[in-house]
Amino acid sequence: MLDKDMEAQILQILDGKSSVSGVEIAEKLDNRYFDIWRTCHNSAAIYTTPFARYYLRIDEKIEGLARLSPSILRDFLTYNRVSTLGNFEQALDDAERARQEHVRISEQKRQIARQAVSEALSADILNRTGVLIAGDVCRNMAHLVPRPERSTGKLVRGSDIDLIFVIEKDEELKAEIEEKISEAKALYLQHPALREELDFVVNTLDHYRRVSRFQDAHDMISCKAALEGQYLAGSKDILQQSTAILLQAQIPRKVIKLTEKAFSDRLRAMERLRKDPDVIGLPRERRLFYYSDEIWEFMLS
Repeated sequence: MLDKDMEAQILQILDGKSSVSGVEIAEKLDNRYFDIWRTCHNSAAIYTTPFARYYLRIDEKIEGLARLSPSILRDFLTYNRVSTLGNFEQALDDAERARQEHVRISEQKRQIARQAVSEALSADILNRTGVLIAGDVCRNMAHLVPRPERSTGKLVRGSDIDLIFVIEKDEELKAEIEEKISEAKALYLQHPALREELDFVVNTLDHYRRVSRFQDAHDMISCKAALEGQYLAGSKDILQQSTAILLQAQIPRKVIKLTEKAFSDRLRAMERLRKDPDVIGLPRERRLFYYSDEIWEFMLS
């Protein structure tokens, strides 16, 4: 069950350090992700300290549609501090410092989002529009690790900025917001001093009345993103109306039920993967473990 040779290599990496991230270990051991993860979770001498905020992701490729995010591997690489058992108290301190750095980055990206929205949209538009920020930022899990933007391949500064614009039924207003935010998106992506990815969707109150039926994955994704998003700018009255629609349809209760299922499935999968390396070949466990093609949820509306 335990790979003694890899355990020794990991303990050598940890020697003299209070803790390291999962990605630091992976970089030194040829990115043997699964073997490293199993060794850390099977060793009595190695301690892992997680500091992520786990949340529900609706996934059409998973039976039951519910899984937990970050994935098992992303959680280990990015949102864990790995230490020897004797250094676990120091690892807790390191994890808290790392968590606070994600909080700082998230607030920085909120400020960028407020600036982008205020520059792009007039006061009159914002009086008729509620703006939510979603994704990693609203969970205080944003990062600055460079990554390619999906459509252009240009490198951007870590987590994208996910915005949800909520309006009453007004096609002219919707078109104007889409035009102005698209212009801002292009500017923030291309400007070398910014390199921020702005993703956005404009939804009406009628949209939320339709999707609150919560019958398929697209309905669930749109409802959950609006429920979890944080107020950023604009009309609070519009956002209160969209929230009232979700509450009337008992969306919070449904999301909690799916989240409980996702946690249960995650724990079972981790135990199976820890005990039997062949389980990684099974489609469900493989998808729960590795990074997936995670398109930002609110975009699937």
